[in-house]
Amino acid sequence: RTFSRLKEHLNLENLTVMGAKKVKTHLLLSSISLIAARIAAEKIKLQNQVLAA
Repeated sequence: RTFSRLKEHLNLENLTVMGAKKVKTHLLLSSISLIAARIAAEKIKLQNQVLAA
């Protein structure tokens, strides 16, 4: 599921950069943003659980 999310939501199917170094950088930055979004979603979920209790 991770690769499909990267392809669909972070536009890794249509790369506009050229060169292995630039592609690797784009992939790493996209992965970091995916992880950050997941952490934020979990944090919000935890806050909602605390407020509901």
